[in-house]
Amino acid sequence: MWLKEGHQVTVLTGIPNHPTGVVPQEYQSRPAFFEEDMDGVTVKRHWLYITKHEGTVKRGLNQLSFALSVLFKNLKRPAEKPDVVMVSSPSFFCVMSGWLLAKRMKVPFVFEVRDLWPGIFVDMGILKPGLLLTILEKMEMLLYRKAHAIVAVTRGFAQNIADRAVDPKKIFVITNGVADVELEKALSPYEDGAVQKLRTEFQINPLTKVVLYIGNHGQAQALGQVVDAARMLMNRSDLMFLMVGDGADKERLKSLARGVPNVHFAGNQPKERVWQFYALADISLVCLKNIPSFNTFIPSKMFEIMASQTAMVACLRGEGAQITQESGGAMVVPPEEPEKLARAIMTLADNPERMEAMGKAGREFVSKNYRHSTLARQYLGVFSKVINDYNA
Repeated sequence: MWLKEGHQVTVLTGIPNHPTGVVPQEYQSRPAFFEEDMDGVTVKRHWLYITKHEGTVKRGLNQLSFALSVLFKNLKRPAEKPDVVMVSSPSFFCVMSGWLLAKRMKVPFVFEVRDLWPGIFVDMGILKPGLLLTILEKMEMLLYRKAHAIVAVTRGFAQNIADRAVDPKKIFVITNGVADVELEKALSPYEDGAVQKLRTEFQINPLTKVVLYIGNHGQAQALGQVVDAARMLMNRSDLMFLMVGDGADKERLKSLARGVPNVHFAGNQPKERVWQFYALADISLVCLKNIPSFNTFIPSKMFEIMASQTAMVACLRGEGAQITQESGGAMVVPPEEPEKLARAIMTLADNPERMEAMGKAGREFVSKNYRHSTLARQYLGVFSKVINDYNA
């Protein structure tokens, strides 16, 4: 959308490797630093330490190496400097690099907050009080103070930041959503035979209802609750739980699912197949771990599910739960309470008319309120304001 409005966009990113920690074959022979054009967007790829994302230390090295790589590769001022630098977290370290580059280029710095680092890691038990946490918290507050604008993806994030003596006048809320073109693609698998092909590929009986989770299999999703719910529903021969994707917690989940025959796993899928899996699903799941910080989260997955016109069960609290309830497209249950999750799945599986109505309601809701074109225009408003203020 920014391109259509006449703007030039350059993205600084790493070699593709998320979430598996494995570089796709088409990138394995590429140099450490290179550029590519993606639909008119200049994408600059940077070297980083790549490893399977298992363990805090390795993930930290992965993120820190990218931050340093971006910083030192781009310290030389470009012939045509940007009007604004926007940096998104996670990861946390690259935000520091983005601020330093904006300072070097003498342009405003916009900080997009997608996770409340490092607080989220304290709640998850990954970080403990100590010197490292103190340093990260000081870095966090420094970046909030130095940002010319802060864009939070949830109202809860914005309030949390404002409560810590950050000027609320420079804090804006722009949520996640769905790209307009993806919104149009979302329904095509219902019409082109893709669903039947997937049923054949995974040997799914025509009468079997599919309960789908697709996405990252990490600690934050606490997908053990899905396996536990499936175990409680083993007597339902008409239900199949299909878990698609990869992540640091997947091997543990596979071990947990041994002896649970109605749970099936599939690996990462190409982007073009994601809508096919959503179309295959009778019920799609979005899950988070039951910790206080996640009450302020809005998982982007729930917008995809709504776009796909699929009934949803959301294991959420707080802001994400509020939006899914408002949409009319979901049943909301508390996270990490598998008994209630199992009960919700049974309720929907036994009421196809309700599932159909929920799917339509969710799609109408996301189409009206969460299109990327609308959100992108809000971003342009933020950019225009910080550029004008910076140059005043």
